[in-house]
Amino acid sequence: MDLVTALGAVESLADIPAVVAALGHEPMWEEMPPARWFSGARWHPEVRRLALVGRVGRWHWYALESADSERIAERAGRWMGRRGRHGGLIAWDREHRRITVSVSADPPPSLDVPLDTPDRFALATLRRAAATPRPGPLEQSLHVADVLANRRVDRAFFEAFRRGRDRLADAIRGPSAAERDELALLQLTRILFLYFIQAKGWLDGRDDFLSRSLDECLRRGHRPQPQLLHPLFFGTLNRPIAERSTSTRHFGRIPFLNGGLFEPHPSERRWHAIIPSPVWRQTFDELFERFHFTVGEGDSAGIAPDMLGRVFEGLMAPEARRASGTFYTPPRLVARMVDAGLAVVIQTRLGVTRPRAFELLGDPDGPARQLLHDIAILDPAAGSGAFLLGALERLSSSALAERPVIQGGAALTGARRAVLRNNLFGVDQSATAVRLAELRLWLAVVRDDPAGPGDLVEPLPNLDCTIRQGDSLRDPLPRASRAVLDAASLGAARVAAISASGPDKRAATATLRSAERSAANSILAVTESELDRQIEECLSDARSPTLFDRQRGLDRELRIRLAALREERALARDARRRLHRHGELSWFHYQAHFGDVFARGGFDLVIGNPPWVRAEALPPRLREQLTRRYRWWGGAGGPGFAHQGDLSIAFLERALELAAPGGTVAMLLPAKLATSAYAARARTALSTRFAVRVVADLGRDADAAFDASAYPMAVVVSKVRPGGSDQVVTSLTPTGRGVPAASLAATGPWVITVPRVEQVLRAIRDRSGLLRDHSPPQLGVKTGDNRAFLDPPAEVAPECVRIALRGREIDPFRVRPAHRLLWTHDADGRPLPALPPSAAAWLLPNRARLERRADRRSGPWWQLFRVHPALARFRVVWPDLARHLTAAALLDAPMVIPLNSCYVAAPATAQRALALTAWLNASPIRAIAALGADAAMNGFSRFNARSVGGIPWPDAAADDPALIRSAERGSHGEDTTAALEARVTELLGLDARDRRALLAAGADHRR
Repeated sequence: MDLVTALGAVESLADIPAVVAALGHEPMWEEMPPARWFSGARWHPEVRRLALVGRVGRWHWYALESADSERIAERAGRWMGRRGRHGGLIAWDREHRRITVSVSADPPPSLDVPLDTPDRFALATLRRAAATPRPGPLEQSLHVADVLANRRVDRAFFEAFRRGRDRLADAIRGPSAAERDELALLQLTRILFLYFIQAKGWLDGRDDFLSRSLDECLRRGHRPQPQLLHPLFFGTLNRPIAERSTSTRHFGRIPFLNGGLFEPHPSERRWHAIIPSPVWRQTFDELFERFHFTVGEGDSAGIAPDMLGRVFEGLMAPEARRASGTFYTPPRLVARMVDAGLAVVIQTRLGVTRPRAFELLGDPDGPARQLLHDIAILDPAAGSGAFLLGALERLSSSALAERPVIQGGAALTGARRAVLRNNLFGVDQSATAVRLAELRLWLAVVRDDPAGPGDLVEPLPNLDCTIRQGDSLRDPLPRASRAVLDAASLGAARVAAISASGPDKRAATATLRSAERSAANSILAVTESELDRQIEECLSDARSPTLFDRQRGLDRELRIRLAALREERALARDARRRLHRHGELSWFHYQAHFGDVFARGGFDLVIGNPPWVRAEALPPRLREQLTRRYRWWGGAGGPGFAHQGDLSIAFLERALELAAPGGTVAMLLPAKLATSAYAARARTALSTRFAVRVVADLGRDADAAFDASAYPMAVVVSKVRPGGSDQVVTSLTPTGRGVPAASLAATGPWVITVPRVEQVLRAIRDRSGLLRDHSPPQLGVKTGDNRAFLDPPAEVAPECVRIALRGREIDPFRVRPAHRLLWTHDADGRPLPALPPSAAAWLLPNRARLERRADRRSGPWWQLFRVHPALARFRVVWPDLARHLTAAALLDAPMVIPLNSCYVAAPATAQRALALTAWLNASPIRAIAALGADAAMNGFSRFNARSVGGIPWPDAAADDPALIRSAERGSHGEDTTAALEARVTELLGLDARDRRALLAAGADHRR
C-alpha cells in the first residue's frame, strides 16, 4: 500500500501501523496505558489511546489519539525528549481526520498532515524522514527532527513566495493574468538573487543593504520601483563601474553582473507597470526579511539556491502541475543520472568498459578530457534546471580533476563559467521555469567565487542564448533539418553573445538572432525544395503506365501521400513568409536556434525527467498531433487510452531524434514503460534499433523519493546499432549487474533478470497457458466515495449492508474484513430503482458529491461501479498493492464484496478457486509475479491484471487435488509452504537449480 492510500484509509488508531509500513518501517501493534506511559504528565488524560505501532532498529514509532493532535504531539515529544526516550510520534485526530507527526526532542518539531488531502510537502517530508534509517535511536531522532524542522521552513518560504508573487501581480494593471504573473516573478527573482549575493557580502559589504535601502527610500517619500530598484538593476548591476552615473554611485561597492537578469525585459518595456510602495513594503517584510538566505547548496541553516526547484513546483496550482507532469527531481538522483549518462557517452565514444568510463569521468585523461570539454548536453524539458545544474557540477569538477587544489573557488568558478558558455542547452515551455533555471545556474556560478565586495567580478553569462523558452515536441516540419549550415558563424555568434555586456551585448545578440534567422531560412528553403521534389515524384508515379499500359492515376495511397506533402509544403511556405515579415518562426526549431550543434550532428547527451502525462489528460488536438508526429505514441495500436502513450514516450522518441549519431539519451521515465501496452512500440524500437545500456527500476530507490506517487525507471540508450554481445545494466552504479540485451528484444514486457531466470521463464510460458486466458483478473467494486459508502450507521436497513473487503485485509488463504459497505444494487448487480428510506436518508446529503464521481456517466446517483466481477459465486481475491502476492478464496460468500484495492478472478468451480488460491500463494508463483509487477513506494509492488494475468496456469493445475488440499489446510491456519512449493515446482517442470534461481530473482526484485 502506498503512503497516500494508507493515510486515506486511517479510520482508527489500529490503522496507523499501515502508515508506518508505507514509510518502509516495520509495523507493530502493542497498546499501552497512557497514564502509565506518560506518568506525571498533567495532560495525559487528553490522550485517549496510546500504542507502539512500528520500529526501525531500536527506534520506535508511537501512535496516540487525541482531540488536539498538534498540541499533544508537541507536549509528548518534549516529554519524551527530556526523559531520553527516543522515538517518533503519530498523533491522530479523529474529528478533523488528520495526524500530526513529531519526534522526541526539546523543542520538538512537528508536521500536520490531513489524511484525505495530504499535500506534496507533507508527503515528501514523511518519506525523507523515513527513507534512510540512522544507526542508533539518538541519531534517528536527530535525523527526523532535522527533516521536520527544515521542512517547516521550506514550506513557509514556498507559501510566502507564492503570496508575494500573487500580491505583486494583483497590484499590476493592464496586462493579462499570465503577463502579470510573469512581471511579478521577474521582480521577485531579481530581488531573490540579490538576497543570495547579499549573503556573500557583494552589496557594499553589508548584510542588510536591501532592507536599509528600502527603508531609506520610503523615509524620503520615494517609490521603491522607479527610484530604488530600477536604478539598482539597470544603472548599477547592469553597468560597468566606470560607466555608472553620479546618481547611482551612492549605492557603494556593487559588482557589475550583467547576465540578462538586470536589464529591462520586453514585458517591462511594453507595460511600464509600477507597483505601489505599500505592496513593496509588505513583500519585503513578509518574504525576504522573514527568512535567512545562504548561497550554500543543501545548507539547512537557511533558504539555499537548491530550494528554487521546489519554488517552481510550488508556484504551480496542483491541477496545472498534474496536467503538465511537472514534479521536482531529487538532487541526488539527478547527480546519479548525470554520471550514468556521461559514463555511457565516454563508453560509446571511446570504446572503453563501463567501470573504466566512470573512472575517466572522475579523472579524465587526454581523449576523455577533450570529449567532456566539447560535449553538448541538452535537457528538452528543463523545468527549473535540475539536470542542467547537475551537469554543470559534474563537468566543472571533472575539468578540475588534475588541477592544483590551491586554486579553490576561483578555479571552480572559472570552470563553471566555461561549461555554461560551451556545453549546456535547455528548453522548456514555461517562462517561469526558464527564469528559475537561469537563476539557479547564475547562483551556481557566484556561489564559490572568492571575490569580495570591492573586487571586480566577472560578468555573468547571458543564458538566454542557451536556455530557451519553447515546445520541444512541436516540430511541424520534421524534414526541415537537412540544410548545410554555417556552423562556425553560428557558434561564434553564440559564444560572443553569451559573454557580451553593455552595448556590445546588444550588437552580439542582434548578430546571433540574425544568424539564427539565416539558418531557419536556409532550412526552410531546402525543405520546400525537397517537398516540391517529392510532390513531383507522386505526380510522376500517377502518370506512369501500369503493366496494362494504362496510367496508374492517383490511387488512395498516392492521394494520402500527396495531401500530406502539400500540407507540409504549405506550412513551410507560411513559415518562410512569417520569417521574412516578422523575423521569427512560430515554433521553437532546434536546427535553427541551435544550428551550430546540429551542424556537428546533434547533441552528445540528451538528459532529463520529461513530463509524465497520460493520454486521457491531454487535449484531443494535442493527442492527434502526437499520433501523427511520433511513431511510438500510438502504443499497441488498439482503441482507447490504454493504447495511447504517456507524454514521456513522445519525449523519448524526440530525444533520440535530437541526439547525434553515437550520442546518448538518459531519461527518467515511468516504470510502466517496461510493461505497459502503450509502450510496446517504444520497447521494440529501443531494443532493435539502438544500444540500450541501462534499464534501472528506481521504484524502491531512496534517492528517487519524489513529491508524488511516482515510480521511475532510468533508461540510458546509445544512438548506435545494437551489438550481439551488448549488456544492459540494471542499476545506476558503475559496477551494476548486466543482462544480455537480447533478452529485451521480445515484443512483450521487459522482465529484467539474470539470463538463467529469463530462460526459465521462457520455458515455463512455452509449456503453460496464462491465467488471463482462463480467469481474467478484474478490479473489485469502486465506490468513488468511501466516506459515503463505508461503515453506514446502524439504522441503515440490513438488506442494504454488505461486508467490504480491502486489499490490506487479505492474508494467505484468509480474509479479515473490518468494514461494512452500503450496498445499493440487487442480487444481479443492477442499481436499485429506489433506495430504502434509511439508506436514502444517509446518502442524500452526499448527493452532489456522488453525482460528480468520475466513473458516473448515467444511471442513479447512488450506484456503485464494476460490481459484476465481485458477485461471482466462486472468487479468488488478492491485493492490488502488497509486498508479495497473497491470495484467498471466497466460496459462496455473497455478503463479502471486494473493493477496488483488490483484484478478483472467477473460476467456474469451488475446486478450481481453491486450486488457484494455492497456486498464487506458492513461493515460485510469487517470485514470477514479483518479476512482472510494477514497483510501488516503500517496498510494495502492484499486482494488477496485467502482471497476475500473465502468470502461468497449466491445465493440470486447475483441478489438482494436492493444490486443493493445500488451500483447504491453509484456510484452517496450517502451514502449507513446503508442500505447495514442491507441488508447484513439479507442475511447472522445474528442477531444483531452476527453482532456486527463480526464488532468488524474485526476492532480489522485491528488495
